[in-house]
Amino acid sequence: MQVEFLEIDGAHGEGGGSIVRTALALSALTGRAVRIVRGGLQRPGVNPVDLAFLRIFTLCTDAISKGELGDSEILFQPRSALRPYRGNLDISKVARVSPSGSATLIAQTLVVPLSQAGRLSGFRLRGGTHVPYAPTHEYLELVALPALGEAGIGAWTSLCHAGYASGGAGEIEMEVEPSALCGFDFSDPGGMVSATAAIVTSELPEHVRSRAVERLEALARRDGLELGVRVLRPQAGAPGAAVTVTARMEHGFGGGQSLGQKGKPIEEVVEEAYSEFIEFLNSGW
Repeated sequence: MQVEFLEIDGAHGEGGGSIVRTALALSALTGRAVRIVRGGLQRPGVNPVDLAFLRIFTLCTDAISKGELGDSEILFQPRSALRPYRGNLDISKVARVSPSGSATLIAQTLVVPLSQAGRLSGFRLRGGTHVPYAPTHEYLELVALPALGEAGIGAWTSLCHAGYASGGAGEIEMEVEPSALCGFDFSDPGGMVSATAAIVTSELPEHVRSRAVERLEALARRDGLELGVRVLRPQAGAPGAAVTVTARMEHGFGGGQSLGQKGKPIEEVVEEAYSEFIEFLNSGW
C-alpha cells in the first residue's frame, strides 16, 4: 500500500525550526505521515535539533523515518499511537557535531505531545541549556511550563548541568504527566502578581554574581518593583552566565533573558534581560 505523505514547506516564512517541530509533533499525535522540506535558513538542511525530535518521535510511534544531518527533507511515517518517552538523549551524539543544539528548546516542544501519550514520560536531555535562539532553563521553568500548566498540562524540569555556547553540554531532567487539555484565556494579562529573576553563573568569580545582584536590585528600586532574585551556580564544562527576569501576571506569564559572553560585562547582561522584561510588562501582549 502506497503511503500518502502530507507535504510541509519548511522554508515558509523565515524557515525556522518551529515548522519542523510542530509538523513532527502533530504527525506523532495524529498518525498522519509527513514529508518536510527543510530550507530557507542561511544554513539549509536538517539540523541537530531536527534530528533529536525525529529520533524521539520515531521511538515513541514505531515510525518509519528518514533524515540525516544536512538533508533537504525529512520523511516521517508513524505506525503506532504515541507512547511516553523514557530515556536519555545526547543531542551531540545524535548529530555528531558540537555545539549540539538546545536541550531546553527540545524539552519545551515535547511537553504538549507527550502530555497526550497516556502515561508518565521521564527523560534526560544533554545539550545547550543557556544558548542563543532558545529559552534559558529558567525561562522554561518559570514561564513556559507554568503557562502550559494553565492549559492543564503537568510538567516539571530540573537543571543537572549548565551548557553554554562557550562549550560543554548541559543536562536537564523532565517529567511530563498524562494530561487533559483545558481552555485558557491569555488575551488580557491583567496586573503583575510577582516578579522573579534568576542569575546563573558557572566557573566565574563571586564578584560577578554580586555585581549582577546589585545591578538588578538597583533597576527594580528605580522602577518601584518587588523583584525576588535567585542566584544559581550550576556545574558546567566551560564558564558562562545568563540572566532571566520573569513575571507572573493575573492571566499569563512572560519576561526576558540575556546570555553572557566573553568580554561582556555582567551588568550589560542584566540590563538586557531587565529591558526585555519591562518591554513585556508594557506590551499588554
